Formats: sequence, C-alpha cells, structure tokens
Amino acid sequence: MNPQFFGTAERSLYGVYHPPRARVAKRTGVVCCYPFGQEYMRSHRAFRQLASLLTRAGFHVFRFDYSATGDSAGASDAVSLAHWREDIGAAIEELKAMADVEQVALVGLRLGATTALDVAATREDVTHVVLWDPIVNGSRYVADLLTAADEVPAGHVPTANETVGVMGFPLTPLFRQQVQHIDVVTAPPSTRARVVMVVSADLPEFSALGQALMRTGAALTTRIVPSPGNWGEVDDNGSALIPVALIQTIVQDLTTECQ
Repeated sequence: MNPQFFGTAERSLYGVYHPPRARVAKRTGVVCCYPFGQEYMRSHRAFRQLASLLTRAGFHVFRFDYSATGDSAGASDAVSLAHWREDIGAAIEELKAMADVEQVALVGLRLGATTALDVAATREDVTHVVLWDPIVNGSRYVADLLTAADEVPAGHVPTANETVGVMGFPLTPLFRQQVQHIDVVTAPPSTRARVVMVVSADLPEFSALGQALMRTGAALTTRIVPSPGNWGEVDDNGSALIPVALIQTIVQDLTTECQ
C-alpha cells in the first residue's frame, strides 16, 4: 500500500496505490470512486477490504480522495461534481502510469458510481464500470440528505443559496444544484464499457436504471446481493459498513471479466 499525492499544483489529490499480490498481475487496473459525505466515512473500510481482495486477484488498485474531500487539497465547501469527474480522470491516468496498464475498471459507490458512469462514457480506456448501489435520481437523493441535515431547524426549507450542514459535511448550493440534475433513467450515459450493477436491495429504481442502460446498448449485468445497513447512518460508535458478500461479488465479477 503506497500513499501519495498526485494531480496538479492547483488541485493536489491524495491517493493510495495497492500493487497486485498474485503471482500473475492483471492487465487491467481498478480505480475506486468514493461516495459523498457521511457515506464516504462509513464506506472507507469497505473500500480497503475491496482493494485488498482485488490485489489478491492480481489487480493494480488505486483509491483516492476527490479534491476538497478527505486528505486532498481544497476547502470542504468547494466540492464540485465537475471536479469529481476530472479527478477520476486524473486517477485513471495516474494508475495507468504507475502500473503500466492500458485499461481500467471503475468501481463507484452511491454518488461515486453515478459519476464513474459519466466518466466511463467519455473514455475508451475504461473497459468496465461497477455501479455499487448507485444514485439514480439526484433530486430524491438531495431530499434524503436534507432530511438528515443536522443544522437545519425543523420546518425550515433551505433556500437555493444556502449551504446546509449534513452530518458534518457542507452541502453547498452549487453541489446541491449539480446533484439535483442527476436523472440517470431519463438521460443515461452511453458507454462502451461493460456495466456491472451490484445492489444491496431489489428496488424499482435499480430496475429502471438497468432498463435505461440497456436501451443505450450497454452490456449490463445486474447482481442483487441482499445486504443490511444504511450508508448514510451515523451512530455513537461511528461504525463502518462492510457488506462482505457484496464486496466478494464485485471481486468475483471483475476477476472473471477482466484480463
């Protein structure tokens, strides 16, 4: 496990490279794309477990923090989906250069999954994208975040220009507006990458997303792996959520699909 900074002087990003531990290394690298806010905190150990299992299967793996999140540079109120997409691109290039691989798979959770799908649609070097419990409708997601907001008085409806604290993370007007525009069912990105949707519950929104992606001609596999827990939950112990069976499914699918 090799921690490092990469990116540009204007936007320095923190990443961790996990080299393969198998006798024969895969020719495909894996870039992990985190979710937002409290979901990032609760999924951190899950991604470390995922990275560990992937390296045993022979993958080069790269985890990183988007700009203005985690250990990357930038104030927390400067989070932007546009920057997230650029940061994923920078992480792809960094892994390709370090590991000397020409193609990558993206594994994204929640909002990270939706953003990874956008990036996959713009690049020929992304051969696979794993959508792990993806955000399908941004307006509903923002509404859920506002319901969980811990700095909003009861009955108060935040204005369009108001930054709201959600479980310790600022939800800025810009970021809120960008996320609210997400509607993957109505406007699914078209990608030549193979899409693997791995979800913890058989929800109508995931079914609708799958149908929308297939209408674009995407090669889609859907895995439903029932897993308890709520990514956005906060408890007194700050517990992590590690859906072991679901993580193993992701590893198995990528190991089978990727060279």
